[in-house]
Amino acid sequence: MHFATWESPMPRSKSVLHGHLLDLLWSLWEELGVSGVVPRRHGDVFIDPEPLILFTALHGDLDPRLRDESIDWAITYGNYVSKARIKSLGRDWSVEADQSFAQYAATVNRHGHLGWPDHGRQPLTFRPRARAVLKDLTAGPLVSLRIRAIFGVSARAELIRVFVSRPDAAFTATELAQETNYVRRQVIRALESLQFAGVVRSLRAGANTRYAIARTHDVERIVATKPTHFPRWGSVFRVFHDLLGLLDQGTRSGKVEAAVAARRFVKEHAAELERSGIDSAELPTSAAAWPALQRWAIQTVRSYARNA
Repeated sequence: MHFATWESPMPRSKSVLHGHLLDLLWSLWEELGVSGVVPRRHGDVFIDPEPLILFTALHGDLDPRLRDESIDWAITYGNYVSKARIKSLGRDWSVEADQSFAQYAATVNRHGHLGWPDHGRQPLTFRPRARAVLKDLTAGPLVSLRIRAIFGVSARAELIRVFVSRPDAAFTATELAQETNYVRRQVIRALESLQFAGVVRSLRAGANTRYAIARTHDVERIVATKPTHFPRWGSVFRVFHDLLGLLDQGTRSGKVEAAVAARRFVKEHAAELERSGIDSAELPTSAAAWPALQRWAIQTVRSYARNA
C-alpha cells in the first residue's frame, strides 16, 4: 500500500533537535580538551570516549568543524582510546562499514597510526593542528582516561570504571560485557586477574556468579575524583543514532507509515531505553504518534544537552 507524502513539521523540529545534539557533543568534547563554542555543562559527568567518537564520526555532517576538532583530538590522544570497544560498538550499532566512520578512521590512521577499522577507505583532507589539550586527568569527567592511564587501555580498566561507578552493585560476567563493550571472554580473563589481586570478589547468586569490588576505598583512592553522574553513553548514543535515522526516514513517509514507524521504534528500543535510563515515549495509537515522537526526541536530547 502506498501513502502519499505529507507535510511534516519535521524541518523545524529537525533543526531544533540538531541544535541540542550539537550543544551536547560540543560540551562533552570540551571536557576532553577540545576548544569549544558552547557553555560547558558536563563538568560532573563521566565522559565515555568511544561512543562519543563513533557518534561524532557517523554524524559529522551536523558540524564539520566539530568532526575535524574531534579527529585532531583522536590523533593526539588516540592511544587512550580502545580499538576493541570501537569495533564492538560498531557491531552493536550495525555501522561497522559505514562510510562516514570509515573515512573518519582512515583520517585518524593516516596521521595517528592507530589501526582503527577503516575498511580501506580514503581519508578526509585534513591537516592536524594538535589544538586539543588534556590538562588534568584528575578532573571527574576524565575518570575513564585516568583509569586507562593507570591500568592500560583494556577490559581491566573498563571493569574498574564500572565497579567505581556502582560500588554497591554486583554483576554477572555477561552484564559486565554489556557495561564495558568488551567480549565476555576478555571480561572473564580480566576478572580473574582482578580477583587474584584481591580487587574483585565473586558471589554466588542462584545459578549465577556475580562480581563486586572488594577494595573500594583503595581503588577509589587511586582513581581520585569521581564525577557525580555515570550515564551509559553507549546506549544513549545508540538511541540517538537510530532516532536520527528514523526521523530522516519519517519525513519521506506517509502520515500513517510514519506513525507506525514511531511506535515500532519505541517497542524495538525498549531494552536500550531502559539500559540508558531514558524515559520511554508514550505515544498515542493514532497518526499523532509521529509528532509525539518528535516532541519526545527534542525533550530527551535537550535534557542531556543541558545536563538537567
